Amino acid sequence: MRLVLCSSLSLPAFPHTHPLPHSGRLPHRDWEDRGGRSWGLRDQKPHSAPYLKEALARGSCAGSCFPPAATSFSMMLGTLGLWALLPTAVQAPPSTRTCVFFEAPGVRGSTKTLGKLLDAGPGPPRVIRCLYSRCCFGIWNLTQDRAQVEMQGCRDSDEPGCESPDCDPSPRAHPSPSSTLFTCSCGTDFCNANYSHLPPPGSPGTLGSQGLQAVAGESIWMALVLLGLFLLLLLLLGSIILVLLQRKASRVRGGPEPEPEPDSGRDWSTELPELPELCFSQVIREGGHAVVWAGQLQGELVAIKAFPLRAVAQFQAERALYELPGLQHDHIVRFITASRGGPGPPSCGPLLVLELHPKGSLCHYLTQHTSDWGSSLRMALSLAQGLAFLHEERWQDGQYKPGIAHRDLSSQNVLIREDGSCAIGDLGLALVLPGLTQPPAWAPTQPRGPAAIMEAGTQRYMAPELLDKTLDLQDWGMALRRADVYSLALLLWEILSRCLDLRPDSRPPPFQLAYEAELGSTPTTCELWTLAVEERRRPYIPSTWHCFATDPGGLRELLEDCWDADPEARLTAECVQQRLAALAQPQEAHSFPEGCPPPCPEDCLSTPPHCHSPL
Repeated sequence: MRLVLCSSLSLPAFPHTHPLPHSGRLPHRDWEDRGGRSWGLRDQKPHSAPYLKEALARGSCAGSCFPPAATSFSMMLGTLGLWALLPTAVQAPPSTRTCVFFEAPGVRGSTKTLGKLLDAGPGPPRVIRCLYSRCCFGIWNLTQDRAQVEMQGCRDSDEPGCESPDCDPSPRAHPSPSSTLFTCSCGTDFCNANYSHLPPPGSPGTLGSQGLQAVAGESIWMALVLLGLFLLLLLLLGSIILVLLQRKASRVRGGPEPEPEPDSGRDWSTELPELPELCFSQVIREGGHAVVWAGQLQGELVAIKAFPLRAVAQFQAERALYELPGLQHDHIVRFITASRGGPGPPSCGPLLVLELHPKGSLCHYLTQHTSDWGSSLRMALSLAQGLAFLHEERWQDGQYKPGIAHRDLSSQNVLIREDGSCAIGDLGLALVLPGLTQPPAWAPTQPRGPAAIMEAGTQRYMAPELLDKTLDLQDWGMALRRADVYSLALLLWEILSRCLDLRPDSRPPPFQLAYEAELGSTPTTCELWTLAVEERRRPYIPSTWHCFATDPGGLRELLEDCWDADPEARLTAECVQQRLAALAQPQEAHSFPEGCPPPCPEDCLSTPPHCHSPL
């Protein structure tokens, strides 16, 4: 016999319908057991007690699966009432049970054959006496705001749960997202007339929408967490690959890997001599990697640069540069010797012994002194000559001197000689540059990666391309030379700002470092970037500089050509030297190097009518 159910069912309201408070929609649930088997009963033989027991056992664990779309509400209802089949071939129990009997209209097939109807009234509910069990059942449909009876009657056998004296409904299935079917089994007369407790919609007992939404929410949350972890792992892997590729590209752009420095493998402590006659007087400067002392060596005043043990690498790099053949120049601080020792008990650090210039640094000198046009021009010209010599690559008398970028030109690292000229010192960050000539094997080499190339000294004097990290790494040798010229321009401005003859009243203002008027004494990198890179501002050039009788326009043009925002538009150090030499001897004809433009057209050499000679 087949249980035939309606595909659509409209249920009337019944006297034992119980309104419930609304608490949200109930989720859709499957009409399958946990093993994925359908609860639908098709083509099963009547009186099949073993099958009924198996089907009812399935019903006890359903409600956690999801139904096929084609399963109708009436199919579910009929399945929950499996025991409505014809009486099974089991013997009737010795005593009988009396239950309430009700079946909603529209369900074909009836459970009335499991008992004997005791009243034949036309309206529900009716009473039935069970023939094959002592167990009553009931099925209720809980919607959004009410619970209504769907089926009541006798079960086909006494199954677990029938020992309960009261009808305690439990959820079994969800025919639609907004309703839940509850069933109960009980073992006393008329126990299925009313339920003892039916959870409100959305409560944990109903497996309602809130419960399922929580489960679904947790599942979605876990999925998002796993997806996030996967994406994070993917991003980390991509970053590692990108860094490796960038390093590989940087090595290609920066040239071949450097060979080890010839001094790097030597034990400096046994190689360097101790100088008992070396005396330490007083500290004249403290830096990041060394302390500079004034002292004496064999009666000669010297500067002693003492390195701590942690800065041995910096000592070896600077010593290798000072010991280059052909580096001797009037406007480069003279190297005397290298030693080891120190002024205190832990006197074991490496030392560089250099020529001492008692007048101090350019910054100190300009703070204490003003100068006339001749003295200012001497300082400026000697500074340009020293830098041009450093930048030059040449062979002379069988000695090779590579081009060198200073990379830390500042008024603290330029010293004033006894004759008032300048000498460039502190080669701690200086870098040997690649050149047209293959340097000999003994020439010192430097790391050529981007980080080493972009390293620079005092921020105030850093070129815009170093501040914004746009230095041309394809031709980094020329790029570093141009960055030095930018720093040179700022030093020239500082020198000229203290020139008496460039002021109508011969009273220059107190000394200020480049950009100190705009940014103060301790500018940050961000402030310097905003001023020099984004706004392209430079130190202020007073209008009186244009009216100087000896040079009606060359000074401003010289500075602007040196600190141009476009590195390729800047003059070379050799050109700056030639321009300043032309200013020193304006009556003489000067030949400028190839590629070095003259200071200005010939018609600009006449004094503008609104300018006057200084008093």
